[in-house]
Amino acid sequence: MKYAPRIGNFYGMKVMPHHMGETWIEGEEMNQDYGQFKRRGLVRHSKTKELVKVSCDVPDTYFFIPATTSKEHGYVTSNENEFEFRPHTKQDETPKEFRKSIKKAYK
Repeated sequence: MKYAPRIGNFYGMKVMPHHMGETWIEGEEMNQDYGQFKRRGLVRHSKTKELVKVSCDVPDTYFFIPATTSKEHGYVTSNENEFEFRPHTKQDETPKEFRKSIKKAYK
């Protein structure tokens, strides 16, 4: 089965994914609260240039969306043509621990 975006429903309104080139991320409304990381995406890794699956949260700024892959944590942003995953330079915790710390910060 191909990894594809889901179409959600938020208060009766359809939540559509955002596409840029080969990459996509699901709509922000797929998360009901901060720290859930329920949004999925298929984005380009900034270092390896491969397409990677990410779990995204609610954007913390206009430019950055906290995200994790299966091995790294960082954020999703966009370059001119695609969505891009940029890992944090200091990987001192697992993606699971990173998601837990974000959720704790917003409680």
